[in-house]
Amino acid sequence: MLKMNISRVLALKGIDNAYTYLKKHGYKHTKAYYLSRSLTQKIDVNDLERICLKLNCTPNDLFEWTPSKPENDIDGHALQSIRRKDAAVGLVKLVQGLPVEQMDEIEKMILEKVRKTAKVKEE
Repeated sequence: MLKMNISRVLALKGIDNAYTYLKKHGYKHTKAYYLSRSLTQKIDVNDLERICLKLNCTPNDLFEWTPSKPENDIDGHALQSIRRKDAAVGLVKLVQGLPVEQMDEIEKMILEKVRKTAKVKEE
């Protein structure tokens, strides 16, 4: 099953309440409710673009796939790239529980990784 999971991306950004975030950014109650609970069956491409621009992400970051049947779970299939394990969300929670001095070390490592990534994009 393919579904949209905004809550995962928001959690990675340190935002715990997807519904409140979406309401704050102009979404009506019903749309914010369905998006925040991954109940959306379809999404307008303009809304998708708006969300991606706000969160600095791609549509692939917002969608996740879980095989609806065992026979659909094919190694190497392109949909495997959006199969989620929530490891990154767990990382955010792990870091939040660390002492401040260890957070400083992790921040330095992350900044170094970001710089390397930016350098590769420039080339």
